Amino acid sequence: MKGIKLLRNLTLISITIIAFSCSTTKIITSENSEFIKSIKNEYAPDSRVAVFNVKAVMKGKDLVYSGETTSEEAKNKLLAKTSYQFKGLRNIVDNIKVLPAKSLGEKTRGVVKISVCNIRSKPKHSSELSTQAILGTPVRILKKENSWYYIQTPDGYLGWVDAGGIIQMSKFNQHNWFDSEKIIFTDVYGFVYKEPNVQSKTISDIVEGSILKLIGESLNKKFWVVGFPDNRVGYIDKRSSAKFKQYLNSKNSYTDRDIISAAEKLMGFPYLWGGTSAKALDCSGFTKTVYFMHGILLPRDASQQVKVGKPITIDPKFSNLKRGDLLFFGNKRKDGTERITHVAIYLGNGKIIHETGQVKVQSLVKGDEDFAEYRLKTLKQARRIIGFAGEYDVKKLIYVKDYWE
Repeated sequence: MKGIKLLRNLTLISITIIAFSCSTTKIITSENSEFIKSIKNEYAPDSRVAVFNVKAVMKGKDLVYSGETTSEEAKNKLLAKTSYQFKGLRNIVDNIKVLPAKSLGEKTRGVVKISVCNIRSKPKHSSELSTQAILGTPVRILKKENSWYYIQTPDGYLGWVDAGGIIQMSKFNQHNWFDSEKIIFTDVYGFVYKEPNVQSKTISDIVEGSILKLIGESLNKKFWVVGFPDNRVGYIDKRSSAKFKQYLNSKNSYTDRDIISAAEKLMGFPYLWGGTSAKALDCSGFTKTVYFMHGILLPRDASQQVKVGKPITIDPKFSNLKRGDLLFFGNKRKDGTERITHVAIYLGNGKIIHETGQVKVQSLVKGDEDFAEYRLKTLKQARRIIGFAGEYDVKKLIYVKDYWE
C-alpha cells in the first residue's frame, strides 16, 4: 500500500516537473520572441533595406537561434541580451548567418551590366517587380540561389536579380571599376553603338543616368569610347552624355526650373509598378529619376521619400509651396497613422506632375479643367529637396569606392 502511495507521489512530482519545464520553455520562447522583435525594430525596422529574419526554438535546455541578418551588431546584441536574461539555459546555440553569405567567397560585389535590371521580391521571373537598377549601378551581393543573386542597391533596397543582370566581382575589382573615369548618359533614351556613327549596329540600349567607363574618344571627336562592366566596348554620342565628375559638379547648384524641365522630359511615359528607369516608372521611380539627374539620391519608395527633405506646411492656397517640392498622398490607418502611397512634384499654381498611368500634369485646384479631386482629398505632406543637399537626410549622389563602408 505504502509502495503504491509512494509511486503515486513520485508520478505527481514528475508530472509537476514536466509541466513546470514546459511552462518555463513557453515563457522563455515567448519572452525571447519579444527580444527578437525589439532587436528587429532597432536594426531592421524596414525590411526593404535591412534583413533580420531570426527564429528561436527550445531543444531541451538549449535555446537555438537560426536565420539570417545583414547586421552582425544586431546578432551580437541579441545573443548578449539573451545570455543576460535567461541564466538558467544550458546553451545558447547560434545558427544565425550574417550576410553576405560565406559561400560567395570574395565575390560579394557587382555592377549592373544591362540597360535596366529588374529586381524582384523572390528569386523567380514570375514574382513581383520590387525595383530596378540601371546600367553602371554598383551593388552589394548578399547571397545566391541557383542563378539568382540577392542584392542591395546604393539606396539600400533589397531584392533578387537574375545572373544576366549584373557582373559579379570582388571588392577589389569593384574598386577598380570605381577608380576609372566615367561617362553618364544624359538623354532620356538611346544606344551604345558598335562604331562611331549612329547608323552602325548597336551594342546595347541605354537610359538616362546610366554610367559607363570612359576609355577615350573616337577619331572624329564626336563619340566617347566606353566600356561596360563585362568588358564590352562601344561608342556613345557626346551630345547625349557627359563626363560624370564634371556633370556632378555642374549639379551642385540647380533650380526649380531644372527639376521641372527634367520632369517634363518624361511626359507621357508609361506606368510600371517597380519601375525606376526611363523605359517605364512608378510614382516614386519618377521622382527618384528626376532628382538623380540632379545629383540627389532619393530613397526608393514614396513612404521612404516622405522622410527626407525639409517639411513644408500645406495651406489651403498652397502659398507655402515652391516649384520642385515633393507632395505626398495617402490615407489613414486604423491606428490613426498615415500611410503614404503616392508622390508628385509641385509645378506651382496648384499644379503637379506625377506618374499615374502615365506621366501627366494635373491640378489640385477646384474648378481647373485638369482638377484631380482624389489627389486633393488624399494630400498629406510636402517636403523640400532643392537647396537642402546634406540636410534633412537629403543625400548627394556620389560615386565613391564603397557605399557600404
